[in-house]
Amino acid sequence: MIDRGKFKALVEKLRKGIRVGELVLVCGEPKAGRFAQEFNLGLFVERGGLREHLLYLKVFLGRGHYRGWVEVFGISPKVCGETYFGSSIEARVLDELSDLTDRLFVEYFEDMETVKELESGVPPALSRLGFEIARRGFPFLRDWYFPEGLMEGGHKLQGEKRREKDKYLKDLRKSLEALLRGSAREKVVERFRTLEVLWKAR
Repeated sequence: MIDRGKFKALVEKLRKGIRVGELVLVCGEPKAGRFAQEFNLGLFVERGGLREHLLYLKVFLGRGHYRGWVEVFGISPKVCGETYFGSSIEARVLDELSDLTDRLFVEYFEDMETVKELESGVPPALSRLGFEIARRGFPFLRDWYFPEGLMEGGHKLQGEKRREKDKYLKDLRKSLEALLRGSAREKVVERFRTLEVLWKAR
């Protein structure tokens, strides 16, 4: 479950504006979703008098035995002249959402570094975006892209906060070893080492 009070606090924080360097991250009014526990929220970036769309959030607070989740989609690759992917704005968005939810879905189809890495066989947790999600405490990473004509939906990574970090670390090591048998990738190895330290410390 996502705490309704925490969600309201995040919305209020975004209404006031979160400064990230020269940019300000703000939100519009939350809109009701398909049922009482679901909300849709637009995020924008402001610089000077300019305000541009950044992304959409779909927030499901949870109901009964259905766990809550947050989905990030409709991401603008460039906003107010700045690239979003790999930026301090992306980092701040992920920081805020990782404090809110235990299950996070993030669209990636316009994040070309992540797309290319996943296509080349890099494990989701060691891809550019997956690493950013995993290092914020989500050890379970899943790629939700299925090439099935027009039925696959959006390309997104799912991150979940689960306790079995040792199991995921062991599985991730096996995936990394399989990848490295083909070719050495220093960036991916460094990401694995960082996650190994972070997950063992939690």
